[in-house]
Amino acid sequence: MTADNHLHTRFSPDASGDAEEYILAAIAANAKHLAFTEHVDLLYFDPSFKMCDLNEYFAHMNMLKNKYADRISLSAGLEIGYTAENKLLNKELVSKFAPDYVINSVHEVNGIDCYFKKFFVNTTPLAAAEEYLNAVLESLDAPYPYHAVGHLGYVTRNAPYEMNLSELCPEIIKKILTKIINGGKILELNTSCIKPLDKSIPSRDVLKLYVSLGGKKICFSSDAHKPSDLFRNYEYFRQLCRESNITSQTVIINGNETALPL
Repeated sequence: MTADNHLHTRFSPDASGDAEEYILAAIAANAKHLAFTEHVDLLYFDPSFKMCDLNEYFAHMNMLKNKYADRISLSAGLEIGYTAENKLLNKELVSKFAPDYVINSVHEVNGIDCYFKKFFVNTTPLAAAEEYLNAVLESLDAPYPYHAVGHLGYVTRNAPYEMNLSELCPEIIKKILTKIINGGKILELNTSCIKPLDKSIPSRDVLKLYVSLGGKKICFSSDAHKPSDLFRNYEYFRQLCRESNITSQTVIINGNETALPL
C-alpha cells in the first residue's frame, strides 16, 4: 500500500474513528501518504448532516502531522460537495482554511443527494445519468482551487437499476474527461464499491477512455468511513490500472504533485 487519498473520520457526520487509528494502520502497512478529506456539503438538503468544527479538525490534524512527520506523509484536506447554489460559499471556505488537499465532488443534484432512492423516482436511467453528469461537468469550473475529481459515477453507486454512463451519455463523459485532463486535475479511482467489484467508480470503460484521451493522473481512494475501510479493494483497482498501462498514482504532498507506485 502506498497511499489512500479519501478518508473520513469522526469529524464527518457519517463516519467514525479518529485519524490516528488510520495513521497507525497505514504505518503498519508501510504506506507513504494519507489524505484526510472530511465532508463539506454546504446548504445540503438534509440539515441533520452537519459540518464539523473545521477549526478543531485542522488543529487536530496539525498535531498529528507533527507527531508522525518522520513516519508518514499526511494531508489535512476536505471533500467539497459542489452545487451551483453553494459554490461561492465553498470558495470562501477554501480560502479561509486553505486545506492541503481538496476533492471536488458532486453528491446533490436538483436538491437531492443522488445516492438516495428518492433521486430516481419518476425518472429513467438516461435522465438520471444526464442530470448527474451535467452537474459534474458544471462542477469542473468551480471558482475555488481543487486537486481531484471525486467518485465520477457516484450516481450509479446505489441506483435501483443498471447504469452504464459511458453508453448512456458518451459525449458528456468525453467532455468531462477532456476537461479534467486539460485542467490538470486528478481523476479519483474510488474503491468503495458496494456493488460487485466490476462496478468500479469510475467504471472500467470510463477509465480506459480517460487513458485513451491522454489522461495520466489518477489516485487511489478508499472513501473510508471507518478505519477498517482503509485500502479496501485496492488489488482489483490495481488490475484495472495494469489493463490501462497506468503504473503510478498522483498524490499531493506538501502542495506538490508526487508520483507513487500503485
